Amino acid sequence: MVRIAMCDDDIENLKITSKLLESSIIEQNFDADITTITSDQQEILEEIKNNKIDVLFLDVDFKNSGKNGLEFANELRKLNKDFYLIFLSGYQKYMHVSFYVKVFDYLVKPINKDVFNDVISRLKSDIDFSNKLFVHLNKWKSVRTDTIYYIERLNNKSIVVTKYGKELTSKNLETLLKDLPKNFTKSHRSYIVNIENITSIDKKKGLAYFSKDIACPINSYFNI
Repeated sequence: MVRIAMCDDDIENLKITSKLLESSIIEQNFDADITTITSDQQEILEEIKNNKIDVLFLDVDFKNSGKNGLEFANELRKLNKDFYLIFLSGYQKYMHVSFYVKVFDYLVKPINKDVFNDVISRLKSDIDFSNKLFVHLNKWKSVRTDTIYYIERLNNKSIVVTKYGKELTSKNLETLLKDLPKNFTKSHRSYIVNIENITSIDKKKGLAYFSKDIACPINSYFNI
């Protein structure tokens, strides 16, 4: 599920935009949830730092508290370059500079429902084909890449081991590796590992650990 956050110091605008978003999510059968609605920039900062936000709707015109939205976005990008950022603003004048912080779109208030639905449609499409957030195991099943520990070859198929259990896919390791982000690499002829989820390596045993009880083999050439 895609995790969406909204941050604006105008509470009434937050209510209006969140209702538009909820309606659009339902209409477009988008596997997403609004996990955070806040006017507190520090709350957003902590969630971005801890990789708890996939999409952020951020107001540019903070008047009562916090930094200018563009400055704040620049700070967030230093922590996480991969989340989707959509700016909200009462003015068009900031639009041309917003692209320096890798913005997906820029919506001018009051937000037109059709324009908003188009943005959500494009967002959904982009995420569906993105290899950053999800990897598709088959026509019906996808998993978040950040939840994957490792992937094991099983004949011509693969077993994907995640924080939440195991998933079987008919895709082989080579096909999966092409669809995965750069933090995934082959550690062994029959294994792909998510480097970011490795907690320790025992070179004597030839194992990479993801938790006390979960590990997979690595070859001697594997370095981290």
